Amino acid sequence: MEDRRKNKDRRDDLQFKLPNDARGKKDRRQKERRTKERIPVKMWVRNIDGNADYFQQTANLSTNGMYILSPNPYEVGTIIEIEFQVPGTDHIIKCGAEILRCTEENQVIGLSAKFVNMSDDDKKVIEKAMNELISEFWYINE
Repeated sequence: MEDRRKNKDRRDDLQFKLPNDARGKKDRRQKERRTKERIPVKMWVRNIDGNADYFQQTANLSTNGMYILSPNPYEVGTIIEIEFQVPGTDHIIKCGAEILRCTEENQVIGLSAKFVNMSDDDKKVIEKAMNELISEFWYINE
């Protein structure tokens, strides 16, 4: 009965071998990862592109960035100038947003954007509003 149990890995008898992952134990995603929680927020963002203004809607918001639904694709690394009103306040923020990822979803372009060139005061206003929104969001969803 003891010889029926082998200490050998049964997968060694497979006809083919899967290749080892060449990336090793490093994180598979080389791009920047989110550090703050995002919550669903639909609001309008004014994209200032030269002499033209585009109004685009967001899908979510965090203290570090937002996800913008756009009719136009942008290259990763592009910095766009945006302006938006912080939800639940009268505070208007005008800052840059660096495009981290651009994906097409159902004929709409989704832009993952990180805030750049934002003042510390504006960051504090967003953090305060986010804390209030997160409290409301979890209360409603429970």
